[in-house]
Order: sequence, then structure tokens, then C-alpha cells
Amino acid sequence: MGIVQTHIQIGDQDVQHFILTNRCGMVVELMNWGATKVDMHTADRHGVIESVTLAHADMGAYMNNGPYFGCIVGRVAGRIAHGRFHLDGKDHLVPLNQGAHHLHGGAGAMSHQVWQVGEVSGSDQGLRVAFHCRSEAGENAYPGALDVTVTYTLNDNNQLSVDYQANADAPTLCNLTHHAYFNLSGNVRRTVHDHALQVRAASVCEMDADLLVTGGEWAVANSDFDFRVLRTLDATLRSDDARLTLAHGIDHYFILDDAIANQPQVVLQDESSGRRLQVFTDQPCVVLYAHNYAEGEALRHGVVGVAHDALCIETQKLPHQSAPNGDHAAALYPNQTYRQHTLFCFDVL
Repeated sequence: MGIVQTHIQIGDQDVQHFILTNRCGMVVELMNWGATKVDMHTADRHGVIESVTLAHADMGAYMNNGPYFGCIVGRVAGRIAHGRFHLDGKDHLVPLNQGAHHLHGGAGAMSHQVWQVGEVSGSDQGLRVAFHCRSEAGENAYPGALDVTVTYTLNDNNQLSVDYQANADAPTLCNLTHHAYFNLSGNVRRTVHDHALQVRAASVCEMDADLLVTGGEWAVANSDFDFRVLRTLDATLRSDDARLTLAHGIDHYFILDDAIANQPQVVLQDESSGRRLQVFTDQPCVVLYAHNYAEGEALRHGVVGVAHDALCIETQKLPHQSAPNGDHAAALYPNQTYRQHTLFCFDVL
């Protein structure tokens, strides 16, 4: 158990690489390129420890990392329609990097930068690695400088916490997420069609033909979005519901119900391996995305990326709740501190 620290090269960048191992043999692999959780290994019901996330086979592939495997995404997760937003009495325009829209903070954003390494420690509370990024004013045309710290903590209960803190020196936007893809079969042995999912959400955000939120909501009742009771993903991923076929599968904002003590908002489990993931968050929303646009990526374990080979679980703010003055939902002001806590808990059935 403990933390092993090494160095790797990504392009011409010297990147610090960390392997955390707890007393149960669970392994979490991190690096300061994009504050990325590269890989994670947990035991199945027979005690066999295997990977439960998608990871590029070649570390150099993280230079581009089109699917955003495992990284911290920001300043704003998701799409900003036509790159336009209103903040502090002004209209702003950020660069377009996905067709006519702005995605995940824009090209070369914090997901594709080397972060500074902060605290690296081990204690009874867990193994901890912190990363810090400063996004300067004007980066991808965002106003204000933004300082972000993300701390990963692995404890001996097979729980990985991801804690975020951010401050700005001028009004700006901040809505961060951790973009990890989960497949509990072990070393991506199967797609997630047979994984069972539960989400404590009675509605999802309405989206238009460009997968942009409209401000409305769809009730999940009597639809293939209804995961209030644990059920497999297969029917949803094969659904002929136009709202799903448009996105080639699930790629939607689930509006989480009010948190209930000791109850996870998201549960993902694989009956064959016995692995279960429970997710607790203080965020009001989770985007679920099933790698619908896989492009044959060379993954670890000799696997080729295919559609629906994992489920990305992205906890974040709601994208369609604006302030009374019309400011963007992700508005962050100098007198505020952005915080987020999300906990990924692994066990076996």
C-alpha cells in the first residue's frame, strides 16, 4: 500500500505520475496532465483485481484525448450554445470547438494542460494527491483568472473522493466535472449493455437537435430514461426513442432528487463480475454518457474502443438555471468559492 511516484512523457511535457494502492489492493493511477485519473483497479466477487475504467494504451494519446478519458473538465463542462453567454451585464463569446458550439472549456483547456502537484500524503484518512491549475484571464476568451484545486483521496474502504475548490479574481464561469468512464466487467471484457443502473432522478434536461439544453425538462416516467429502479442499460442503449437515437445512446443531464442520507444518487453494477459502484455527490445534476461516439481508440488490455463500452458519470451543476439577472448558471464571482464533492464507492454484490 502507499503512493508510488514516477515521471512519464506526454509530447514534450514531463508529467508526474502517481499509483495509489490501498490495503484492499485497490489501485488508482493519477497524473498531473489534466489532473487525470488514468486507471482504476478493483476486485470482483472472487477477489480478482482488474481495471474498471477506460484508459488509452499509449500515454501519448492523452495529448489529444478526444474522449476526455479520466480528466478534469472545465472551465465549463458540456456545451455553451454558439459560444455565447451572459455574465455581469455583458455578453461574452468563447471559441467554437465542436461545430457551432463550445465544448468542455474549449481547445487546450485545463483537461489538456499540465497541472501543478500539491499535497501528496498518506494517513489513516487515506492516500491523497492534490493538483492545482491556474487558468489565466482571457484563456479561451473567459473573463477573469480562475484558480482550481482538485484533490483525490483513496481510503481503505475502496472509496475515491474527488474534491474541488476554485476562486476567481473577476466574474467568470466555473462548472467542473471528472470525466471518467466506468466498465465494471474487468479489463473492458464486455460493453455496459448488461450493466444495471439506478439514478435518483425524476427528470432529465430537455435538449434540442444539437444536444443543447432548452431550459425545459422531460419526466423520466414511462420512458427509457427511467432508472429510478435498478435496471440494465440495454433497453435504453437500443431504444428507438428519438431523444436517444439523436445522441446515439444516452448522453443526457439527469436532474438529481434531493439527497437522502447514506443513499447514493447513482448506482452502477455488473452482475457477472459482482462489482458495484455507488456515487454520492453534492451536485444537483449528473450527465450520463455511454461513449456513443467511440472511434476505435486503442485502449489498455488490447481493447479497441466501441460504442457503449463504458458509462461516463459526470457530476456537475445544472446547465439551465440562470441567476435572476440573467447570468449564466455557472457564474462565479470574486466573493465566492466554488466547491464540489463527489465520492465513488466500490464494493461487490
